[in-house]
Amino acid sequence: MRGGRPQYTRHEDHLDRSHLMGVRSRRRLYKDLPGLVPASYLPGGDLADALRAAAGWSAKTKVCLSFLARVRLAPLYVLIVIVIDVILSYAVSAETRSRIVLANSTNVVNLQHHRIWTLVTSTFVLDERAGVVAMIPLLLLLSVAEVLWGWRRLLVVFFLSNAVASCLVYGLLLAGVRGSWLGGAITMASDVGTSYGSHAVGGALALTLPVRAWRFLVPLAMLVVVVPLLDGGTFTDVGHLLAVLLGFLAGWQMRRRPLAGRLRHPARLRADQTVVCSFDGVTQARAALNTVLHLHEHRRVRLDDAVVAWSDQADRIHVRETRDMSAIDGALVGGAWGVVLGTFVGLPMIGLVIGAVAMAVAARWHDAGLSDTTVEQTMRALPTGRGVLLLLADLTGEPALTRALDRASGTLVPEVARKSVVRRP
Repeated sequence: MRGGRPQYTRHEDHLDRSHLMGVRSRRRLYKDLPGLVPASYLPGGDLADALRAAAGWSAKTKVCLSFLARVRLAPLYVLIVIVIDVILSYAVSAETRSRIVLANSTNVVNLQHHRIWTLVTSTFVLDERAGVVAMIPLLLLLSVAEVLWGWRRLLVVFFLSNAVASCLVYGLLLAGVRGSWLGGAITMASDVGTSYGSHAVGGALALTLPVRAWRFLVPLAMLVVVVPLLDGGTFTDVGHLLAVLLGFLAGWQMRRRPLAGRLRHPARLRADQTVVCSFDGVTQARAALNTVLHLHEHRRVRLDDAVVAWSDQADRIHVRETRDMSAIDGALVGGAWGVVLGTFVGLPMIGLVIGAVAMAVAARWHDAGLSDTTVEQTMRALPTGRGVLLLLADLTGEPALTRALDRASGTLVPEVARKSVVRRP
């Protein structure tokens, strides 16, 4: 010891480094339970921020009107429904209207005869004449959803949920008729209208509103569809319950896997590159994730995957993913498509089970986007407690992405440093 300071030999320094590398190499990947991304990443997050900044009801009204430019699909769909309803009400006889309604109904007879198109056409036909005023609540509901989600998500939630709910009701009615629990007359009952799709949209909105009110809207939505069932409800009321539950699942998936379902360019047209940004903690990394997801929604950055990872004192690497499916996600997606495809062969419930099981197994073993190996090797290079945001991005939008990460107080990890970690023994 010289000057009161301890001296270390090169051998001791080598052991210390070896020990550090050994600790990092023992870190194991631990995928956390599915977490929810704040709904503010959706296009409606802009509206929520603008409303908070506006002072007074007059300013808030101007903000809402300015966002009406985003509404395209909702008024178009409602207009088509109104035009068809006017034609059926005034241009044809009541008998002709009844035949058209039955021909486009998702009843047991039509689906047993493989008239699958009724899963779509039934949403444009109304069982009874409805005035323009009666369509205003539907227009408001769909317009709010389009402002918050964009027209593509609205299209998927409305029409796919309508199809899945109709197939589930068909499966239940078919089982009831075959088991002699229900009379044969119910196979010819009309089942048309906008109610399944609108209930699903309402359920999804309850989970994706960028305000705290969603905690009250979820039980309220359940109350609205459960009360009619307690008062001797019909199979349509059962369909409404199923549609709301499907809406909950759709909203949950929007916040669970925000990058899922997006079409990707062919590999030869993509310039994907892994971007790694380190933060002081996981809270900052999650905030940065929300920021880049918002940029992605506005087409300023193209993301193919985004992962938040951090390590704890027990040397476990925690991971939250935005695209990759868990077994639960796979079961939900596979079950939805399985029940629709099973309807083609008259076995919707068997299709539901087979689709759910097959996709759950496939999702369990398929690693999409950023691989677990990439995440694990990156985390081994950083000290314990750091939060990391890993992006698989097309760097044509690199300036906007770099500025966003700088504002989030992140530190970009150079590619050279990451490669040196991969080469460690």
